[in-house]
Amino acid sequence: MNFKKIFLSIGICLLAFNFTFALTIAPAKIEFNVNPGDEIRFSIYTRNDGEVSGELYSIVKGFTEDEGGTKIWVENAPEIEWVKIPQKISASPGETIEVPVVINVPQDAPPGGHFLAIGFGTLPGKQRGSGLAIGVNVLSLVYINISGNRIDKISISEFMAKKVYFDFPVKFVYKIKNEGNTYVRPTGEIEISNIFGKLIANLRVNEKEFQILPGKEKVLENEWSNNFAFGPYKAKFNIYYGLNQSQNLVFNYWFFMLPIKVISIVFVLIIFIVFILPRLIKKYNEYIIRKAMESQNKNYSE
Repeated sequence: MNFKKIFLSIGICLLAFNFTFALTIAPAKIEFNVNPGDEIRFSIYTRNDGEVSGELYSIVKGFTEDEGGTKIWVENAPEIEWVKIPQKISASPGETIEVPVVINVPQDAPPGGHFLAIGFGTLPGKQRGSGLAIGVNVLSLVYINISGNRIDKISISEFMAKKVYFDFPVKFVYKIKNEGNTYVRPTGEIEISNIFGKLIANLRVNEKEFQILPGKEKVLENEWSNNFAFGPYKAKFNIYYGLNQSQNLVFNYWFFMLPIKVISIVFVLIIFIVFILPRLIKKYNEYIIRKAMESQNKNYSE
């Protein structure tokens, strides 16, 4: 038996499957603020972008994130039991299907953030984890905030920036830690002003609107570039978070701009003033004195 041919045939079939079956889901992300005991009703939309008809099987998972924002799926999250969704749907090529979803929040659900990934895949649940088949999965991320003893709190766990910059860009790298019990989406601005208090630039915090889950950290970055800057500058961070972005974290960071071109010019001027100019003045004085003495001797001779 030629095993190489068998494995090659399997590989070709899998590649063909992936090229002919593709899925899209919307919305990619959805958020709810609810009370214990509430019923959440909404729809997700799945489109078969492939070339063949097929059965799609529902997927419900919990999720968390690592520091880099990569999703970590939680197969046994208790929130999975809250979800009601059709176990299977049929999809023709190019067809978009509206799928109703119901989430029943228990009366004793703990306050704070709960996170679900809901969607569809091309393989039944038993085959997904077998490692013997390759399927296509699409998931909507569902963020649920449950009222109660909600804690919104963030901190800057790490801040990386220079005190002196010799050229642009000025780069701020800072790590925000979520110390509360629900997710946060920090927003706000960084106001850069000169020593006289004049606003020079305004940078947006978390422009991509990343969420930070409870107990997790996320690194954010901002850059400032300009045609010219010299001297001390203040970066004022105004970071808003919490329910309706009603809380804020404010701090200042001072830094100094010393552009290479300016430093070079100043250095040349210093050398000129300290070493060259005194010699030129001395030479000039000697020249004046010599001319005066020549003129005086000429008068005496006459």
